[in-house]
Amino acid sequence: MSSRMRSTARLAAAGAGALALALGAAACTGGEDEPPPPAASTTAGAAPSDGGGEGGPSAAPSDGGGEQGSGPVTEQELDAASVRVVEALQVIDDQDWEAACGFVLDPSTGTAPAGERLQECADGMGGSLGSIAEQLQPGTFDALEPSLVEATDSGDGTVAVSIAGAPLEDVPLVRGDDGQWYFSIPF
Repeated sequence: MSSRMRSTARLAAAGAGALALALGAAACTGGEDEPPPPAASTTAGAAPSDGGGEGGPSAAPSDGGGEQGSGPVTEQELDAASVRVVEALQVIDDQDWEAACGFVLDPSTGTAPAGERLQECADGMGGSLGSIAEQLQPGTFDALEPSLVEATDSGDGTVAVSIAGAPLEDVPLVRGDDGQWYFSIPF
């Protein structure tokens, strides 16, 4: 591993902590409601993210993901989840809070928040990152590769994540109704 990659990996581990703080902050999404139930994958072999992290709201409110108990998460799905984490960090280092909220599941739609909920999330995320955001420069995580992200099947339809060996505590990923992986936090 080159010195640039080691430096990026250390920064990514710190970023994982920042991401957990940002996504776990109740201010990010209101925090009044219960977290969504764990969701299992419903689409084996889904394509990795399109990079945008945004999906349109579904026609009806969702339970926050696919059918629970539909089986273990595949290696291909774990790889797609790792890619989503890297994409999330890359928009966070750009301090694009609305885009970062595109990686958070809104259980009322089964996809990313939109409209007023998106603005609440963006305002909360920017505020909760505070001084950590000041240390991030655009492009900080551009060298981060999905191979530094370990995504593991939690056995309940969620995916646990660690970055460069640093676990992303209490912020699992769940599959949204659009097939994308989202961070699951109280909404």
